This record gives sequence, C-alpha cells and structure tokens, in this order.
Amino acid sequence: MKKSFFALPLGMLLTMGVSSAFATTGTINFEGMITDTTCPIEIINPETGIPGNLVRLGRVSKNLFTAVGAEAGHREFAMRVTPGAGCTSPAKATVTFTGVYGSTGAGNTLHALRAGSGYARGVGLAIIDNKGALVGYGAPSAEYALDDTSPTDMRFFAAYKSTATVEAGSAQVEVVFTVNIT
Repeated sequence: MKKSFFALPLGMLLTMGVSSAFATTGTINFEGMITDTTCPIEIINPETGIPGNLVRLGRVSKNLFTAVGAEAGHREFAMRVTPGAGCTSPAKATVTFTGVYGSTGAGNTLHALRAGSGYARGVGLAIIDNKGALVGYGAPSAEYALDDTSPTDMRFFAAYKSTATVEAGSAQVEVVFTVNIT
C-alpha cells in the first residue's frame, strides 16, 4: 500500500511537469507613429466641390483600349488639405497610393482591379498628378505646395490603363492613400 500512495503523488507531479512543459511564450510587435501634424484630408470632386471618397470613372468602352498602355475614362479628383484642426503650417505634401488588390501593369505601377467572375480584365487604374506624370503604385507623388491659411486642393486624375487585351466587366478599385506633410 505504501507503494501505491507514493506512486499516485509521483504520477501527479510528473503530469504537472509535463503540462507545464507545453506552456509557450511569444512576442507581439506594435508599430505606429507619433506626429506633430494631423490634418483632415477630404477627397473632393473638383467639378462640384463636394467631398466624398467615390470617384466615378463611368462606363468606358473596351474598344477604346486599342493597344496595351491605352488610357480611357479620365476623371479628375482632388485631395483637400485644410489648415487648422491640427495642421501646423505645412509647406508641402506628397501622396502615396497603394491598391487594396495589389499592383499590375508594366513595372507594377498601376493599381489592380478587383478580380473574379463578372469583373473586367486586362486593365489597371493609373493615378496621374497635376503635371501629367504617373504616380506609381507605392511611390510618392510630386510635391504639392500647401497654403498656410486657405484649403489646398492637390489635384490628380484617375484613368483605366490597359495591360493586356481588355475584357468587359465591372471595374472596381480600392486605393489607400498616405499624405506626407513636411
């Protein structure tokens, strides 16, 4: 009997030791940035002056894309930086755009459209600055001078640009932007 009482606590100790051997630790990384400038940014339709985050490129015929690199559906939009409300006398700004669906086209400079059944193919979204230069995927735009006292509209154009033979379908693109004010 002494042996069985002794064996029971030893078995429990071994079991507890084994279960604690399976405990693990890990690391969580957190990343962010503390800045001295926060400015509200609005997407503006330059024709109406109305803010909103939807830029309608409209219906574009696939026949307009006569070769790879052809553009169609140009539409202007602006990003308005309003001084005050946390802005501290900025001098200039650049904008970086990245597409939710990734990049496409030569050199991966365009924003990929949503893919799948019923969606257009062979085309990406080009974002062009106010001087007519392509703002490549993930690359900063040219600098825009910001006004210290009045709202500044940083103007851009969006257009579909063919990357292959274009197939008709819904053309939806989601683009994330970062405005770097210096």
